[in-house]
Amino acid sequence: MNFLTRLHGSGNRRGIISFLLAVFLFTINEALCKLVYGAVSTHQILALRGVIATVAVLGLIQASGAMPRILRMFDRPVLLRSSIDLISSYFYMIALFHTPISNVMAIHMSSPLMMTAVVAIVLRETVGWRRWSAVAVGFLGVLLVVQPRAENFSAYSMLGVGAAAFVVLRDLVTKRIAAEIPSAIIILTNVGMLTLVSLTLALLEGWVTMTLGQFSFVAIAALCIAVGYICTVDAFRHAEVTVIVPMRYAGLPLALLLGYFIWGDVPNTLASVGIVLIVGSGLYVLHRERLRGKEAAAQAAATPPP
Repeated sequence: MNFLTRLHGSGNRRGIISFLLAVFLFTINEALCKLVYGAVSTHQILALRGVIATVAVLGLIQASGAMPRILRMFDRPVLLRSSIDLISSYFYMIALFHTPISNVMAIHMSSPLMMTAVVAIVLRETVGWRRWSAVAVGFLGVLLVVQPRAENFSAYSMLGVGAAAFVVLRDLVTKRIAAEIPSAIIILTNVGMLTLVSLTLALLEGWVTMTLGQFSFVAIAALCIAVGYICTVDAFRHAEVTVIVPMRYAGLPLALLLGYFIWGDVPNTLASVGIVLIVGSGLYVLHRERLRGKEAAAQAAATPPP
C-alpha cells in the first residue's frame, strides 16, 4: 500500500480519502453490474466478478505478507461471518437489479440504525432518547423509500431491508473474530465463498456467452471491488472508525446521479424525503456514538488506577 502513503500522507486524512475512494468504487461496481443484468444472470455476474476479485485479493495477501496465516480463513467465526455476508450480498444485488440504485443504497445505509436498536434490545446496552429518536426517524425514512402501500411498491425493496439486517448480524459476528487474523484474510473468505456459490449456481443454470462489452463491465466491476477492499482496509488501519464511517453516505449523491443519467430514475417525493431522513438520522447516530466514545475515554483517563 505504499502508493497510498505517497498519495495522501497518514492519519485521519489518509483514512478519509481511502474510504471515500472505496465508497465511490463500490458504487461504480454496482452500476456496472446493474447495466449487465438482464443479458446475464445474477449468478453469472457474481461468479465472474468474484473470480477476478479473488485473484486480486490473493495478490493483496501476498503483498501484505499475510499468506502464512491464510488457513485462518477456515476459523469458525470467519466462515460464519462470510456465510452471513453471502446472504446479504445476494439480497442486496437482487434488490439492486430490480429497484433504483439510490433507493436500495439508501435502505442499505439504515444498518447503523438497526445496529443501535439491536445493541439496545438484545445486548442491553444503554441507548439514550436522542439515539432512539434518530432510530425512529430513520426507520420512518426506510418506510418512505420502500412505500409498502404505494402503487409502485416492489417486494424487491424488502430484500434491501433484509440485506441491511444481515449486515448488522455480520458485524456482530465480526466482533468474535480473533484480532490477529488479517483483514485481507477475512475479505478473501467473503469473496471466495460468494464466488464458489455463485459459480456453482451459474453452471447449473447454464453459462451464457457474454459480449466483450458485458465482460469488460464485469471485469471493471471486479477491479473496483478489489481496489475498494484495499482502500477500506487501508482506511480502517490508519484512521479513527468514528471519523471515516460517516463517509459511507458520500456514495449516495453519486448513486443518484448514475441512476438519473443511465436509467432516468428520479425518486418520487416520498422516497426523496425518506432518503434524507435515513442519511440524517444515520449521521446523527454516528455523531452521538463519537461523543459517547470521547466521554468514556475522558472518564477513563480521569479515573485513578486501583
